[in-house]
Amino acid sequence: MGTAKTKGEWLRIKRARQSIDLAPTPKREKSGRPTRKGQARTPDIETLKARCIQMGKSINPANLREMRAPWWGCYAGRVIGSEIMSDDERRDLWTAINHMRRVVTAHDAALGLPRRHAVCLRLLAPVDEMTTNADAPAPDYRTDEEKQRKATAELMTMEGWLGYTDKRAMGEAKRVILRDEGCVDPEGLLLALRCISDGIKGRRMVYRGRDA
Repeated sequence: MGTAKTKGEWLRIKRARQSIDLAPTPKREKSGRPTRKGQARTPDIETLKARCIQMGKSINPANLREMRAPWWGCYAGRVIGSEIMSDDERRDLWTAINHMRRVVTAHDAALGLPRRHAVCLRLLAPVDEMTTNADAPAPDYRTDEEKQRKATAELMTMEGWLGYTDKRAMGEAKRVILRDEGCVDPEGLLLALRCISDGIKGRRMVYRGRDA
């Protein structure tokens, strides 16, 4: 003859059954909030190891921590990681890299041009309006003409900033940053990035070319 279960036992059984059907708990940020959709995630350990190997660094805890920085994930970023020792300047130049990619990607999209840049630029594609979240920008209700004018103006402004360096540096920046190809002129790439950084910060533009 079975023993009758108490109310508490039935509750424990119910919770156990529910736990089986629960979806995996989403990863949370340091603040405790779930990771937002579309947000870049910390590279996994195998990616960090691969970055160490690519940069000729031994695989140890210190190097694995360093490889978590986002700039180690593309050719342009690796240049600033290798050539620049200041973390503040690395962040400034990484901002310049992403600004250049965003401006060119937005310009191509506004004009309906086919995607012509590196796969890494897909990370900069706008989030679909129906999958946005509270922290995302408001939906863009501008007309196509307004988007085109804005995108063209931003591209022309950026080209103006790049005009403060020599043509070889400008070409290297476009090739490495936009096509994610290996860098053969680190000095030129850094000169171009510093021009973009000056423009972003609203500094007085100074010529940074090598043919002055």
